[in-house]
Amino acid sequence: MTDYDIIVVGGGPAGSTAARRAVQQGLSVLLLDKEHFPRVKPCGGGFTDHVENALDFSIEEVIQRRVYGQTIFSPSGIVVDCVRPEPSGSMVMRTEFDHLLLNKAEEAGAEVKQGERVVKASDEGNQVIVSTDSNTYTGKYLVGADGINSVVAKSLGFYKGWLKDSAAVCVEVEAEVGEEAVKRICGVPHHEEGVSIHIYFGPVPYGYAWCFPKRSILSFGAGCRQDKVQNLRGQFDEWFDKFKKTHNIDPQIVSDTSARVPFKEAAKTTVKGRTILVGDAAGFVNPYDAEGVMMAVKSGIIAAPVLKEAVEASNPVIMKKYEKAWKAEFNNTLKVGKKVAKLLFKSEKNMETICRLGAKDPVMNDVMYKMIAGLENYKTLYRTMIKRILTKHPKAGLSLYT
Repeated sequence: MTDYDIIVVGGGPAGSTAARRAVQQGLSVLLLDKEHFPRVKPCGGGFTDHVENALDFSIEEVIQRRVYGQTIFSPSGIVVDCVRPEPSGSMVMRTEFDHLLLNKAEEAGAEVKQGERVVKASDEGNQVIVSTDSNTYTGKYLVGADGINSVVAKSLGFYKGWLKDSAAVCVEVEAEVGEEAVKRICGVPHHEEGVSIHIYFGPVPYGYAWCFPKRSILSFGAGCRQDKVQNLRGQFDEWFDKFKKTHNIDPQIVSDTSARVPFKEAAKTTVKGRTILVGDAAGFVNPYDAEGVMMAVKSGIIAAPVLKEAVEASNPVIMKKYEKAWKAEFNNTLKVGKKVAKLLFKSEKNMETICRLGAKDPVMNDVMYKMIAGLENYKTLYRTMIKRILTKHPKAGLSLYT
């Protein structure tokens, strides 16, 4: 006799969503997280409308701004205006957003235990056992939602860790600047409260710097692939100092954090025995823009009906359906994102070339906008981009591959 049908380790968007949806399927669920919420989460806090549309409750209370596109800066300073009349995403403080999702899981009926650090997980064939720094729990099935350093994944042999060429290192500073400064720097002309996210290529190798606007706070950050890191903090500080002078702001630092995220591809397997991986623990982060909230939420949603079927049939083999389902939903995004990242981040020259094409060619501009906004199939957008470059900009295309 097990304590729970499902044990979920990790209370971020993937874990909270999986827990909520599993409870709604009639399963008993325990959710464990080492932190006490609300907690600071290093993340720009921007996501596409797909996230809001996928959730079965309103998140209006935590939305800080609506996003109307992107303003992209090349290494030399070329500005690519990808702002549109209609919103395509939202900005949140991850502290508030993640707390809301965790509360929604608990409201649905999941038992939530905060401040318990999982130290080991095992699959005993007929049950899973999860040990924390204070207790031991048993369940029929286990969901690893505990991020890039997943204890669940390492304990059960999914992987030993993420290699340096498959992870990114990020630093982020959240700074209070006031609502007027947010509007002045990131506002859009056709909507008083709307904003664009700002992306800067050039400050760091194989990555980018960013300025993501909230209500009165700007989130500044920089991230690059771990094996390309030289002096990330120094590079970020240099860019940040220049930004402050350019925009004449004296920000008050609210938080200063760092993190690693998967940045290449999904884990080789996301199902093993009675355990599945979701979100960052599974490597569900777009290698092009490092966005992972959408796939985190969707992987949690996909997991729930598979877990229900496995519990009802008392058959862990059914868990394999999860991997097939998530691949059908967003594997193309991961694969194409990897191709785009390899091309874009190959060199500063390539970043400059692609930005230059996006600034002058409306088709390229539209592709760049839709990729970040997640408005069309990634494979279709990639094919459109490559075809456009080869047919209309062959010299530029040649330079991207040499």
